[in-house]
Amino acid sequence: MKKQLLLRSTLFWDVGPRKLDAEKNAQFIIGRVLDFGNLKEWEVIKNFYGLVKIRKVAQKHIFFDPRSANFWAMALGIPLKNLRCTKKLLLKTPKTFLMR
Repeated sequence: MKKQLLLRSTLFWDVGPRKLDAEKNAQFIIGRVLDFGNLKEWEVIKNFYGLVKIRKVAQKHIFFDPRSANFWAMALGIPLKNLRCTKKLLLKTPKTFLMR
């Protein structure tokens, strides 16, 4: 029998939320909550999976946004270098913006 979590179905816009199994799809579910979840959903996964499992998943998860990666690194006590992100910060201003 599949275990269900009480999470917004809009978190899983690209899959059928009822098809997800809390145990089999733990990495996917935790990743979505870390990227797009709210405080209530954080409490749900924290109580269900525990911080140890969430930390392990976070280290393998590719974060959607660098701000999310920074936040979760601080919140979970994980060095930022251990987290990955899809976006790279641009440190230099492109020359096209400097030309007039």
